[in-house]
Amino acid sequence: MKKLSLLPVILLSLCTTTFAQPSRWQQAVKYTMNIDMDVSSNRFTGKQKLEYSNNSPEALNRVFYHLYFNAFQPGSGMDIRSQELGKVLVNGRADWDGRVRDRISKLKDNEIGYQKIISLKMNGIPQPFKYHETILEVNLTKPIAAKSKVVFDMEFEAQVPLQIRRSGRDNPTTGVRYSMSQWYPKMCEYDYEGWHPTPYIAREFYGVWGDFDVTINIDKNYKLGGTGVLVNANEIGWGYDTPGSELKPTTKEKRTWHFVGTNVHDFMWAADPEYRHLAQKVPNGPVLHVLY
Repeated sequence: MKKLSLLPVILLSLCTTTFAQPSRWQQAVKYTMNIDMDVSSNRFTGKQKLEYSNNSPEALNRVFYHLYFNAFQPGSGMDIRSQELGKVLVNGRADWDGRVRDRISKLKDNEIGYQKIISLKMNGIPQPFKYHETILEVNLTKPIAAKSKVVFDMEFEAQVPLQIRRSGRDNPTTGVRYSMSQWYPKMCEYDYEGWHPTPYIAREFYGVWGDFDVTINIDKNYKLGGTGVLVNANEIGWGYDTPGSELKPTTKEKRTWHFVGTNVHDFMWAADPEYRHLAQKVPNGPVLHVLY
């Protein structure tokens, strides 16, 4: 009888556990960006349209963006952290990131990285914002209602830093001209714990999954690879349209590369005038593109 009497308690416990599980949700983003790159100054301007879906059960009074390039300036949090670690000796050696060391502190004005916001609107209405080094805080003029979608329109400018970590220009090891990860103002993640506006000091990359439609205008001699699919392959050539094809000639000073990536965590691109390109179709799968 004692064993039988435990059954309702067990069932009740299971039901309570089941009903206590929160309904799962996650935010969604859809970026459309048009970038104009100046390879002589290593600067670019950009226009970004961001369709942001607030799938959470809460209204959002503010949003945050990552501005990763701002870490690559003397006196930044990343710079200070690395220099402080350099004061700690482990087995007689400085305990700092060998890639960073004190390199950020020595960057000149034309070698630093930055991302500056020129304008930001939500549903056509200008929004106030302020910088916290690698984080942009936007206190919205109107909350984003739960289970709703808004559109942010942004104009920005940026300078690509000398490559010290995974993103930047003129890689000291490979010589690659541009390795562009974390290169655009990127919406921070919001989940059941709230916002994650984590400053870029050591780690990054927790972000919102979504779709990317990216157009890059760059010197016609540069060759690119990027996340997703090159949708204007017929205009580019260079093995993107048919295997072994050459880069198609153009009378313009800049060439336009148009990539689309669907349901991805981020958008990365790389560019170099000396790149070579191999493409291989995976049986029953996608085409893999290798740039070297």
